Amino acid sequence: MAYATRIAPAELPAQVPSTHPGQNLKKTRVYQPTAFAQNPHGQFRHRIIIGVDFGTTYSAIAWGSSSDPDSIEIINSWPTSGARVMDSCPTEISYHEGSTTEFSWGYDIPSTARRLAWFKLLLESDDTDIKRKVNIPDGLDVMDVCTDFLHALYIHTMETLYRKKGNHVMEITQVDFVLTVPAVWNDGAKQRTQKCAENAGFANGHRLTMISEPEAAAVFCIKNQDAHNIKASDRIVVCDAGGGTVDLITYNCLEISPRLRVRECAVGEGAFAGSSKIDRNFAEFFKNRMGSHFESLRLETQQKVIKNFEAIKCGFRDRPDQAVYTVTVPTINNLPEAGIENGEMLISREDMRTLFDPVITEVITLIYNQIKETSDNAGRVNTILLVGGFGESLYLYQRVVDWAGPYGINVIQPRSAATAIVKGAVIRGLEIHLDASNPGRTQVERLCRKNYGTVSSQLFIDGKHRAEDAWIDPQTGKKMARNQVSWFILKGQPLTDERRFSNHFHRNFKHITPFLDAMVASSSDNPPNRVEGDVHVVCRMTSDLSTVPKNLFDKKWKGLRSFYSARYRLDMTIESAEIKFELVYKDRSYGFAQCQFD
Repeated sequence: MAYATRIAPAELPAQVPSTHPGQNLKKTRVYQPTAFAQNPHGQFRHRIIIGVDFGTTYSAIAWGSSSDPDSIEIINSWPTSGARVMDSCPTEISYHEGSTTEFSWGYDIPSTARRLAWFKLLLESDDTDIKRKVNIPDGLDVMDVCTDFLHALYIHTMETLYRKKGNHVMEITQVDFVLTVPAVWNDGAKQRTQKCAENAGFANGHRLTMISEPEAAAVFCIKNQDAHNIKASDRIVVCDAGGGTVDLITYNCLEISPRLRVRECAVGEGAFAGSSKIDRNFAEFFKNRMGSHFESLRLETQQKVIKNFEAIKCGFRDRPDQAVYTVTVPTINNLPEAGIENGEMLISREDMRTLFDPVITEVITLIYNQIKETSDNAGRVNTILLVGGFGESLYLYQRVVDWAGPYGINVIQPRSAATAIVKGAVIRGLEIHLDASNPGRTQVERLCRKNYGTVSSQLFIDGKHRAEDAWIDPQTGKKMARNQVSWFILKGQPLTDERRFSNHFHRNFKHITPFLDAMVASSSDNPPNRVEGDVHVVCRMTSDLSTVPKNLFDKKWKGLRSFYSARYRLDMTIESAEIKFELVYKDRSYGFAQCQFD
């Protein structure tokens, strides 16, 4: 059973356009701390890192400990009415009749129940077709559903660890989580994912960090010699093909040993080209095959047929010696016009290709574009790593090999393609507590995907600023220009976890109140210096200087009226899948600014 309370959203003024105006953070479920919550100031002797691959179609959990970092275990037992040993569980949830708080999940959903799937995609997409297919019940939104599913994952994970390690060991063990997210998701979608995980319990005394899925996969594959032919100076395309998205990032291997060092060659890209598209193609194919009989099928029968198709989808190889594939159709024994005999729908090899090929073509096009983008005089791509659940597809592998072979590009489908991401998340989590100079800590140099800047007012200069931007500062009486953008990170600029970018702000005020600053972004190669064109808000930052002693502010006078002046900065770090802002005043840290991404 799942029980939730709701919280109200913070109200923020809309200053400049947002890319996802319908998906701002709002009310969502917040689970109260459970018995598994930890004291953030506790004294712990051990550390366990848990990787969480919250996937579109399947989710996986792995864990490792600081005492034995080379041993990573996958959770492969899941709640179900029968024996179920699998490396992942379906990212599906089914709310009980008339309830928005009680639900079944994963393998434990009864075959006759109405289930929600693919809901993770709605954290990033407003696509009406996806919304219609997911069909979230009234009284819930996508963040409620994701929070509920993640809470179930959290409880099952902690119960598993307590059972395997024992209460005594777990009470002296710090448990931290690393959550994977698609690299191509916008910052708002990543924050919504993080917020769902926090509300689900992953931050109740635990440290929660995020990492991009292809980066996690690359670290695991290279460090574990699944890609044993890779050497320093090689250029690798990591193709993370999952259920919903396909992410691609290309790395130069600068060093393999003793420290793994990789550098992005170009800004990564991706698309909604995952295996769920094949499922949707089949759903349409099945509907057309059934004709007028389709409307009489119960919803659970339709869902069961798609589940049965998934079983043959994974093993499809387009072999000449297998001309026909069969999918079980419950409740129908024979229907010749639909190709159903003895309860089995017959699907030809050619029909299977028509279901796969549009999606495979999308993936190969993405790979081609990434290789074209990253080929230069310094080298060219010589290896493609196929990872993720869809990355295990034998047909996808063969098609990519057929395409890449003439170019002399090696294609590797690692032994643990589907779990490479979640295992890589554990490895990166175990490295977090290592000093940056430690050779055991992987160094990843990324490229910034957008231009990032801040919006502020500047002293008005005739000929430089526009008349419509002019206003008079009531504190100083000076003429200012509003909506001016200062770009502090440019698209394509190298980034590391250790690199900080300082954003300087100046405020005049009579009373100390939290300051609201906007961070904007642009994908343009020549971004404008004011809010126009594709410049849009990606984040609103709330800086609270109330803990700063009042005597540290500069006191100024205008006539007989006094006011305060403060120059502070926000130090920004862009990590694998997170952006953080540290509030600094007069070279002293005052914690992190609160951020709300659009």
